[in-house]
Amino acid sequence: MNVSLLADSRFTTARRWSLYAGVYALGCAALTALLLSDVLGLFADVVGLPAAVGMPLLATPALVVGALVWWALVERPDAPTYLRGAAFGLLTALLTGALWTAWFVVVWGLEMLAAGPVRLLVGFVLGAVAVAGVLVGLPITYVRRRSRRASAAAATANSL
Repeated sequence: MNVSLLADSRFTTARRWSLYAGVYALGCAALTALLLSDVLGLFADVVGLPAAVGMPLLATPALVVGALVWWALVERPDAPTYLRGAAFGLLTALLTGALWTAWFVVVWGLEMLAAGPVRLLVGFVLGAVAVAGVLVGLPITYVRRRSRRASAAAATANSL
């Protein structure tokens, strides 16, 4: 078998899994936004998001951020570990939160972010999504590890 073909197939698999991770992160972010909808609904109003689609819009950056973070942390190194999976969830959640915090600053200014209640609200939301992100990163890492083992077993069986 041609080695370059094998490398290309690993690249394709890594890309596919990065896309899966992005979609998974989007779904988990949407669920987290729904669970935190009381607090995030206020945030959505403040930054001018339509009330009907505020929660899904808040989750949307997780699609791109999740795919990129998965690619950088989990797919590029040799083997996915649970520590990298937890880091994927944490970083995806925090970067998504940071994007929306930056949007808040664009709309209202840095002075408003420094106000006591706003700081508390942002800190609470970032803390909640950070915990959720760590927990969310573990199941997809488990599935990815199982997928790699199954692929390796199939490749071994095919070579015999």
